[in-house]
Amino acid sequence: MTTIRRFCCNDLLRFTSVNLDHLTETFNMSFYMTYLARWPDYFHVAEGPVMGKVEGQGESWHGHVTAVTVSPEYRRQQLAKKLMNLLEDISDKIDKAYFVDIFVRASNTPAIKMYEKGLVHALGLSLVTNPALRDSNSLKISATRLRNGASPPGKGAALPTAALQSAELGYVIYRRVLRYYSGEEDGLDMRKALSRDVEKKSMIPLKRPVTPDELKYD
Repeated sequence: MTTIRRFCCNDLLRFTSVNLDHLTETFNMSFYMTYLARWPDYFHVAEGPVMGKVEGQGESWHGHVTAVTVSPEYRRQQLAKKLMNLLEDISDKIDKAYFVDIFVRASNTPAIKMYEKGLVHALGLSLVTNPALRDSNSLKISATRLRNGASPPGKGAALPTAALQSAELGYVIYRRVLRYYSGEEDGLDMRKALSRDVEKKSMIPLKRPVTPDELKYD
């Protein structure tokens, strides 16, 4: 049985194999130690670490997932989901953040799908029962309606058990960051609204891409 616990310094020597994964972002030792010292509540491990922080001001106050990964032999056991849920709970209940975000390589389709899974539930919509509303444009429109105080379509309709079980993470692609990774590959800024963001404004996608220089929170 896998146990989620606080990350410690010795763990830096345990996950060398994980860092060899080409889709895992790696950092130098001092970077990890800085996070461990400044944001220990956001640094946990379960056959792979989740590392994050809290930052921003006003309605941009949010939890940020800097890195999350699981050893190859322990994947497909929902460990990444559990690590993400833990960081979300800390951001929501302890730091009272408005949302959590994570940056993903635009080419990392499996990760994008995993983070998006459960988006229907996260928006508070019964879109699972209406295939016509599953495209991204309809999601944007529906999220905008929610922000403006409209009732969710299909509200009151019971979701199938399978749909409820798949309501896991529910992140939305908020914006594309051009050449975010080493000045070469675009990154996707994915967000999930927390309880403080009642109107889920943080999940309304931007209409244009941004550059890394614009990633500032005031």
